[in-house]
Amino acid sequence: MGRIGVLMLVVAAAIVTTAVALAVTRSPKQLRAAMLRAASARHSVHYVSTSSAAGHFIRIVADVGAGQGIQRITVKSGGHSGPATVRIVGGSGYIRGNAFTLHNYFPFSQAQAKRYAGEWISIPSSSGAYAAVAADATFASFVGDLLPSNHLRVVRATIDGKRSVGVRGTVRQAGLRLTETVYAPARGTPLPFEEKAVAARVRGTSVARMSRWNEPVKVQAPAHSVPISTVLGN
Repeated sequence: MGRIGVLMLVVAAAIVTTAVALAVTRSPKQLRAAMLRAASARHSVHYVSTSSAAGHFIRIVADVGAGQGIQRITVKSGGHSGPATVRIVGGSGYIRGNAFTLHNYFPFSQAQAKRYAGEWISIPSSSGAYAAVAADATFASFVGDLLPSNHLRVVRATIDGKRSVGVRGTVRQAGLRLTETVYAPARGTPLPFEEKAVAARVRGTSVARMSRWNEPVKVQAPAHSVPISTVLGN
């Protein structure tokens, strides 16, 4: 090997050493920013989220893209269970569920839930209910809610045999203070793959796994739906 080859090895080693050092010394804010950049550079994601607390269980399987998404939801509570679906497309939201999920997950009154069980209900973006329905059901809203922003610190773990680095912090949702940790690979692009949240006050936990970034997402509006204004008027 000539002097040029040796020199290139020395330069490469220096680059690797610097990269490792940056990974080790990266501050919580720097790690959060890097994870946010990595996620924001994509345009879609598949995620599976499970949440449980005091006899309640929610599972969401979702595919979200730019301005559109679909969530397939299972809710269990008090010995009852039911499905629900959220679609976001064309600037409107569409929801469908059985009487149990319409009343306990969205929620509508028992009379409204019973009357409109199994029917698609449309929610325009101008409705005050739209933001809550669309939360985490489009790519922008999902990424915007993904990472904690307060009391940050860096944590490390081995997850499924993979060395991982995470940013841990606190968030407030629905009046609850949650401790949230988002993990990414310890080496290479810090693209988030898992999020864990704990709400100590209600002994609740939530885990979301992200995968299939940048796969096509195609969501269609239902052929028939009932406006939410009609549902609320009954």
